[in-house]
Amino acid sequence: KKKGPAMKSAEERKQQSIALLKEQGVPYIEHLPVIETADDVRLRSAEEIARRAICCLITIQLACDLQNQQDVEDSRLFMTGLLDRFGVRLFLTEKEKAIFNGTATEQDWVNMVWKYEAYWPLIWALGLVDSLAFPDQICDCQKAIEVVSTKATFDEFMKDVQLRPIDDILDEADLIFRYDWACVDARIKGEPAPAGLNSEVVYERHWGLNWLIDVDGQNDWDHVSCNT
Repeated sequence: KKKGPAMKSAEERKQQSIALLKEQGVPYIEHLPVIETADDVRLRSAEEIARRAICCLITIQLACDLQNQQDVEDSRLFMTGLLDRFGVRLFLTEKEKAIFNGTATEQDWVNMVWKYEAYWPLIWALGLVDSLAFPDQICDCQKAIEVVSTKATFDEFMKDVQLRPIDDILDEADLIFRYDWACVDARIKGEPAPAGLNSEVVYERHWGLNWLIDVDGQNDWDHVSCNT
């Protein structure tokens, strides 16, 4: 399989990330490995990413309502109706199903609400948000919701989708890998995350980006490898 002229090598991508980390004052190590190239990853279809994003967002909304103890049964019915409206109920993961069927714990609700940050790179990859900003604060939750809530059906949602090139997705996956290393290294040393990074946001974004390129070959949203 020949690389097209635009395809970056893994080493070029790594050096591009390191140049940015230097600018931002984020620590790095040269011997952190490269990530996969475009030839090595399984690029997901826009439809697959869209289904995962919609399932994730609707489950997050229910988890928020559970946390806030807001009309829980009404919320569960409403959110289940949304899953059906978008035709994605069959694509819920085991952890998402637990939120819907009432077997999830309070900690599960908290963990699910954090998935906003893993969802954000999915809608970025679909071309529905313009860029992935420096991960120092949580995503725009209102925008995150509106991406789905303003659409009546899955087909209508797909009309606005323009899947980004795999090279762009890999650039972000490589960069977040290095951000996450810096956060983990700081945590091990008992220090705050460097350069104002929010370590939870970094971790969840790493999760979403690694799922996009199926980094561990497990195709399992509930258990994505985010090793650094």
